[in-house]
Amino acid sequence: MSLTAVLPSARQLLLRPLLVLSLLFGLCYGLNADFALAGFWYQLQGHDWALQHYWLTEEVLHRGVRSLNQWVIAALLLHFAVQTIRQKFQQQRSRSVPTASSRWTAARQQAHGRLLMSLALSLAGVAILKHSLPMDCPWDLQPFGGDQTFIGLFSSWPANRAPNACFPAGHASIGYAWLGLYFFCLQLYPLLARPALIFSLLLGISLGLVQQLRGAHFISHDIASAAWCWSMACLCAYWPTLRCALQRTVHRLNFLNTTTRTQRGTL
Repeated sequence: MSLTAVLPSARQLLLRPLLVLSLLFGLCYGLNADFALAGFWYQLQGHDWALQHYWLTEEVLHRGVRSLNQWVIAALLLHFAVQTIRQKFQQQRSRSVPTASSRWTAARQQAHGRLLMSLALSLAGVAILKHSLPMDCPWDLQPFGGDQTFIGLFSSWPANRAPNACFPAGHASIGYAWLGLYFFCLQLYPLLARPALIFSLLLGISLGLVQQLRGAHFISHDIASAAWCWSMACLCAYWPTLRCALQRTVHRLNFLNTTTRTQRGTL
């Protein structure tokens, strides 16, 4: 089944969620809900980030989950590569010897490739943003036991101060990167699309909460990661439609330019 045949409108799946996430980000970042929630977690742990180096939050839910995610993506990539190569081999063989039809259909190949692309753009994009936007973690700041003063996202960073890569949230993006599963299931397993969406959201929220409890991120950092990952998942899903629209626009502009030059030449 083609994904474009079952996709809702981009306004429904892309613009509305991004609008909600933007409002939530403005609420948390602009109205100091970030500091209020971080202060609550900090006070709850006895005015100390007791869970920062706790074995469950650091070793299992942080490093362990990150390693597991890397292995899962590597296995998915290996499966995609093996099945694609196997399909090409079967196509070459079928020219001389008839073979049974392969289960690795064009729809499956597209769905797997789209999911891998969504994962790559989500995780790589968050990593690039983290190292491009200097932001402190809660545990770096004076109100939460650190020694730094807060510098806003849109403020200039002092040249004599080393930047910290704390925005957006990298660990939460592990969960939100799998939002592409919604489109994967929508094409191949429609009944699992909504559960896949809920699973990815809960995974992102849970992993983000772990880092908030450790003092590594504000909640607005998690919201920014969710917005980026959902945008990348939608971009991969709607890309064929967007590409056709861009091609029509370019063709129309070229036609208008050609018509204009022709009319000027006749004057």
